[in-house]
Amino acid sequence: MLCRAVITAVCILFFASGCSLSHISADQNEQNDNTHRVKLLFFSDDEHMEQEVAYYDALMDLKQEFPKQVSGMEILHDKGDWKKDVHTFPSLLLVHDKKVLVKIEGKIKDKAKIVELLRKQLKK
Repeated sequence: MLCRAVITAVCILFFASGCSLSHISADQNEQNDNTHRVKLLFFSDDEHMEQEVAYYDALMDLKQEFPKQVSGMEILHDKGDWKKDVHTFPSLLLVHDKKVLVKIEGKIKDKAKIVELLRKQLKK
């Protein structure tokens, strides 16, 4: 229970950190419109909290390069409408208009793998 509280507090601090505003060109506006529909969904549960460390580490690395996408991530504790896509916890989905672009599931120790898979799709 204490572990869950600590991880929740870290998540809140992580996602609540401020982003600086800068000048946005027309090309960036077009890219932002496209990436606005791209969403990260993180599926977490109490039974697999120790397996989520690499996921959070990877997301912290990605936040430097993709602050809007990472800050807009939803943390879900129930599969809900994603039952056909999420088979195990933890799971991280990158979706675009309800279509799964990247799916990462289960225990992963190497955060670099997570970063690589997500960065490739987020740069598009």
